[in-house]
Amino acid sequence: MGPLVRILLRQGVSYGEFSEVAKAVYVEVALKDFKVLGRKTTRTRIAVITGLTRKEVKRVIDEAQKDKYEPKARYSRLSRVLVGWHTDMDFTGPYGMPLELQYETSIDNEPTISELVRRHSGDMSPRSILDELLRVEAVTETDAGWFRVLRREYIPEALGEHNFERTGVVVRNFVNTVEHNMLKPAQGEGRFERLVMADDGIRKQDMPKFDAYVRDRCQALLEEIDNWLAGLPAPSEERGDEVVHTGIGIYHYLSGHDDDRSFKSVLADEGLVKEVTKKNS
Repeated sequence: MGPLVRILLRQGVSYGEFSEVAKAVYVEVALKDFKVLGRKTTRTRIAVITGLTRKEVKRVIDEAQKDKYEPKARYSRLSRVLVGWHTDMDFTGPYGMPLELQYETSIDNEPTISELVRRHSGDMSPRSILDELLRVEAVTETDAGWFRVLRREYIPEALGEHNFERTGVVVRNFVNTVEHNMLKPAQGEGRFERLVMADDGIRKQDMPKFDAYVRDRCQALLEEIDNWLAGLPAPSEERGDEVVHTGIGIYHYLSGHDDDRSFKSVLADEGLVKEVTKKNS
């Protein structure tokens, strides 16, 4: 889940938004793939196998019947702060323009970043919110030490809608293959899935050489497969051909230090908990 969450956070997808989408997908998959032969699927059965409440299942089903189905999204705390900065009259000036704000001030009733975050983001740390907005360049600090908002939307390290959707397709296709093979099909019915790795790793200075080798050999293989596919007869509706969508994907992975660190060690390294030393045996 780690790489997936990194992508979501870069795109500004909060846990609340992901949770809403996940609920909808759980209901959809339960309906498509976990039917009981000869029996009608009920909301109660969906709730039982998904772990959702019947109220949540009903809400997902009601949303899905709309002309344009979009799982219920929630503004992230960061988005709410930016929207508040642009719409809350206490933080806007003439013609509705957002005010430049100080982080804190001793002047009573003076609008500040701290008050903005308290009002529009609950109990989150104002400094943490401000640091993130500065990082993604939604806010800038002036020479006088005040803060000016630059945009209304929170778009952190956006990859663009096309690339984001492409990532979803790649993940879906790969996991579909893994899930198919986990079901232990009969000999020869599994989908091709192989992995080659250096058991003891390789030297860091050899990475560019390996990367160039992989790109050259894999590109040649994919072009050969593409040419083979292009030589097949195109599906025809007139002939009543049944169409399946298939292909090959090759990826080069690299595990970094952070991928291998345990959650406990990360907590200790970041000073969020005290490191527990092992007792001498």
